[in-house]
Amino acid sequence: MDGFCTVVTGAAGGIGSVLVRRLAAGGGKIVAADIDGARLEQLFGADGRVARSAGDVTTDEGFETLLRTIADNSCGVCGFAHFAGFDAPAPLALAKPETFSALAAVHAGFPLRFLGWMSKKANRVRGASAVLVSSAAAHGGAKGHAAYSAAKAAVEGLTRAAAAELAPYGMRVNAVAPGVVDTELSRAWTGKLDKEQLDALAKAHPLGIGTPDQVAAAAAFLLSPDASWITGQTIVCDGGFSL
Repeated sequence: MDGFCTVVTGAAGGIGSVLVRRLAAGGGKIVAADIDGARLEQLFGADGRVARSAGDVTTDEGFETLLRTIADNSCGVCGFAHFAGFDAPAPLALAKPETFSALAAVHAGFPLRFLGWMSKKANRVRGASAVLVSSAAAHGGAKGHAAYSAAKAAVEGLTRAAAAELAPYGMRVNAVAPGVVDTELSRAWTGKLDKEQLDALAKAHPLGIGTPDQVAAAAAFLLSPDASWITGQTIVCDGGFSL
C-alpha cells in the first residue's frame, strides 16, 4: 500500500533479512532496523524499497532513531515484525539477573513499547498486523536457557494482551515460536555441541532443523491479509519438535 510500510527489526540477521527480502519482493516498503548498521548497508543499501535504521532499539536513542526513519519516509506502519534478539546460554547456577533483564528488554520490552506507539490514535492503521517471536524453549524448556525461555514466555503473554487491546481498532498481534533454526545466532551454541548432541538435536526435529526461509514464510503469512481473522495466537513452527 502506498504511504505504508512494514517495520522489521533484527533485519540484518538470518530470519529478519530473509523476511525483508520477501516483503520487498512483494512490492512493500520496508523499514529495516538492526543494531548492525554496516551489515544493513551491505544487505540493503542498494535497494530503494528498504529504508535502514541503525541502532539499539532497547535504548531511547535507538527507539527515537527508528521513529525518525519512519517519519522521514512518510509512512504509516501497517506491519511490524520483531526479529531482533539474542541468547545467553548459562546453567542456573551461573544465571545472572542482569542477563535476564537484557534478554527481556529486547525480546519483550521493546515490542511492548513499539506496540504502545502503534496503539496511539495518531499512529493507528486499521488492518495493521504485528508478529513477535517466541520460541519452542518457552514451551518445553531448554537446559541452560532458563533466562531466554523466560523472556520468550513473556513474549507470548504480551502477544495475547496486546491483541485483545488492539482488536477493537482492527489491528492484529500474533507470534511465531520456532524450534532450532540454522542461523548465526543458533550456531553460536550448537557449535559447542559434540556430534552425539548434534545428532540428538536433529532427531528431536522430525522435519529437520529449520531454515530462515521457513520461519520468514510463517511471519509473512501472519502479516498478510490472508491471516486477517487470526490474532492473539502463537504459531508453533518447529519441525515437529514439540510433538
